Amino acid sequence: MKLKPGRILAYIVLIGLGLVGIAPFVYLAVLSTKRRIEIPSQVPPSLNFNWSQIVKNYTEVLFSQGMLSFTLNSLIVVSVATAIAIVIGTPAAYAFSRLKFRNSESIASTILSMRFMPPIAVAIPLFLMVKSAGLQDSYLGLILPYVSFSIPLVVWIMIGFFDEVPREIDEAAMIDGASHYLILWRIMLPIVRPGLLTAALFGALFIWNEFLVALYVINSRSFQTISLGAATLISAQRPIDWNIAATVGVVTVVPILIFSLFVQRYIVRGLTAGAVK
Repeated sequence: MKLKPGRILAYIVLIGLGLVGIAPFVYLAVLSTKRRIEIPSQVPPSLNFNWSQIVKNYTEVLFSQGMLSFTLNSLIVVSVATAIAIVIGTPAAYAFSRLKFRNSESIASTILSMRFMPPIAVAIPLFLMVKSAGLQDSYLGLILPYVSFSIPLVVWIMIGFFDEVPREIDEAAMIDGASHYLILWRIMLPIVRPGLLTAALFGALFIWNEFLVALYVINSRSFQTISLGAATLISAQRPIDWNIAATVGVVTVVPILIFSLFVQRYIVRGLTAGAVK
């Protein structure tokens, strides 16, 4: 098969963009295998790996520095907050897409506008509310704010997916006597499954990387998330161990990278299946 010049150029551009995107992470992973004294003298770093040093770096980060505990805290908060946001936001998006009621568009626009509000704008009142409710230094104190921040994102994404489904499917189901609940649960959710996974992915990414809310809510080390825990490992009181900092970066990226790759496969599969399935 003979490739056209335009296609060849497109492949070259895509490969170049891919290399530019993956290069920082590869560089980070290589630094995580080195000793501290090797990093300043190796620019760029060599690819000669010392397996004992690799084990030492990751053992220190995961156990001595507590990153394993921080990662587990983040996984708990992310999974619970994302699931609650999906459960609440999906029926709301279906209602805005299919049920036309008074001021529905204004209410939807108001909900979506909350997504564009930076967390710093509500950091102080949020901290005071969490503290007055006695939820400081707890999973619930993190989960509730993250749910409130994630629901507008879920609604925004899912309205677009529901709008793409032909209304004739709803009408045919209503003729057969199905209620809106049955239509949503038995018909719409299987069709918009790629949207659910997309909303879950973006919601999880936001919560996983969020730092400000955790900084205000969590004081106890035992409840710190991975973003907050990674920040506390860098102190102005002592020199930075760049190999340890790089290892922390790898540990921070790998779990959400695995989740993204897993979800991406099902998103593509759902898009190709469509409503016929």
